[in-house]
Amino acid sequence: MSIFSESDVKTIRTHLASMVDPVRLVFVKSEKNCRYCRECRQLVMEFADYSDLIYVDVYDLEEDAREIEELNIEHVPAIVPLDQNLKDSGIRFYGIPSGYEFQSLLGIVLQISKNKVGLRDELKSIIAGIQKPLIIQTYVTPICSYCPAVVRLIHKMALLNPKIKAEMIEVTEFPELGKAANVRGVPKTVINNAFEIEGAIPEDQFIQRIVNEFK
Repeated sequence: MSIFSESDVKTIRTHLASMVDPVRLVFVKSEKNCRYCRECRQLVMEFADYSDLIYVDVYDLEEDAREIEELNIEHVPAIVPLDQNLKDSGIRFYGIPSGYEFQSLLGIVLQISKNKVGLRDELKSIIAGIQKPLIIQTYVTPICSYCPAVVRLIHKMALLNPKIKAEMIEVTEFPELGKAANVRGVPKTVINNAFEIEGAIPEDQFIQRIVNEFK
């Protein structure tokens, strides 16, 4: 049974028709202790079927240790989007980007394909000027309508600055990570395990709070 409805497929194909360059999605699974790997793989494969410019590589956590180590994958299921030159922008999806969060997967594929980040020049300059390495983790659920906006913003930050890594973590799939981060509501963003931003706030405020904290 398909994950996407007919109307969903039509909408997805319409968006993907604007792709320019190929995008490769690396999907990382495990045959052990991965409750949602099968469903996540199905979503990725069906999504890739809707465009000739989306390619998928499938790695297994136990069998492809070298590749997993190079990608520094910590949890499964995981999705890593790469550009046509296999450049890793440090973006990770941990868990299924389903429900509202599918917008984030679709969005990053289009941004990488078009090599275009939709932010004001002023904000781009601020992000590019960040000098400290940042790991930005945003905890989400599929039913959170506010979460994709935050995830898409941290993706833009990672695309603009190689010192920034952006991780989406689907908290119902990784409750132990949510507990460690004291997640009581989503979206919740944690930077370098030291600074937190709760909820969805305007892009300029979100970026400025991070810059003020990590000058």
